[in-house]
Amino acid sequence: MSRFSEKEEIRAAARRIAAEFEATYGTLEEKVNRVPDEAAIVIAEKCGVHIEIARVAYRILLDGTISKDEDCCSALVKEFTRRVERGNPVPDVGSYIRAVAIKEGQWIEYLYRQLRKELHKDNKDLENRYRAVRDEVEPASEHIISVIRQRRKICELYFKSLISRWLNDHEDSTVADAILAIVGGLRRLPVGAASSATDGVRTALLIKFRRYEKFLRRSDESRIIGQYIENLHIVIKEVQNPLEQVSESTAQEILVEAMPPPQASIDDRVSPSIGFVHSAFPTQPRVGPPLKLPLDLLERDVWLAAMQDPNIRAKFLQGTIKSVIGILLEKGTSLEKLGTTILFDLDQRFTWERSKRTKIRRELAEIQEIAGQDYRIQVENYILEKILMKIPQLRTSSELAEE
Repeated sequence: MSRFSEKEEIRAAARRIAAEFEATYGTLEEKVNRVPDEAAIVIAEKCGVHIEIARVAYRILLDGTISKDEDCCSALVKEFTRRVERGNPVPDVGSYIRAVAIKEGQWIEYLYRQLRKELHKDNKDLENRYRAVRDEVEPASEHIISVIRQRRKICELYFKSLISRWLNDHEDSTVADAILAIVGGLRRLPVGAASSATDGVRTALLIKFRRYEKFLRRSDESRIIGQYIENLHIVIKEVQNPLEQVSESTAQEILVEAMPPPQASIDDRVSPSIGFVHSAFPTQPRVGPPLKLPLDLLERDVWLAAMQDPNIRAKFLQGTIKSVIGILLEKGTSLEKLGTTILFDLDQRFTWERSKRTKIRRELAEIQEIAGQDYRIQVENYILEKILMKIPQLRTSSELAEE
């Protein structure tokens, strides 16, 4: 990649992050405005927070970003506490509290959900390069340099802009504050756990970079190799200092090290080498879906559930439905559309009786109206109930007679 195209890519990444934040901010603000007082009051009383903070917590919980009331409220209150400690408390006025809570909620939704998704491709590339270094007793210089370059690319594309924006959005904040916030999001940690996790990340980074430095020093000396060694040495020295003393460049390396290993997403999976043959069904024997989309996974498990004893089908499908809902939320499907998205899609995949769409929409609207913060759980149960009702239609008449 030329230097010019690299700078263009970095600028594009900065614009993408800015656009993502604006989209998240606007959407979250609109959602918070629709939160009913009754739902917010329940969380406010349970967690001992201002009702405006509780409104934002309610929406974050519904979006599935954080699953526990207390953890969600603690993540929001952390910014209020930090500003008190820095001598710049948020005025005790509802509109100010709501504005700060929404801004912090935007950061929570981005760091805990969207960031991993944006990092996935480059993180996966980095993991592949790590593998070449790990598999060698004495890794080749070019393999180490390949890892260092990919790490630097991730720093420049993502964490440089992210740290800068975090500092701009948080008055009187420091690079150390930004590190802890971003590590907490990357690792999806509750408040209070980010500090010890960051210490572990710094130790891992120190060990890794010392190893790289040792092997590079054994290679033929050159000006380029010498520059890589010098840069490694700077990070090795700084990462041992108190977190408050690290530079933004070293902070970026800490955040790269904090990235969890990339998990194989459903989108990355290929068709299984051995298909799932459903010879018991009334259609011709078929191979299972290729598992390229979240609903491919649910389709496969619905077929498999149909071959299970009716008494264990619910337990068999619960985990898959929960997982698919989580993936769809991360991909941007709104919680309000999950039920119709899944049920109507399954109607196209199976030869069972089609759902009455008006009835499904009405029932889901009723659930939303009365379920409050348990809406996601109620939607999961509703989808499960509808699938279980239709599974017998996939069975042959002889099998149904045996049940």
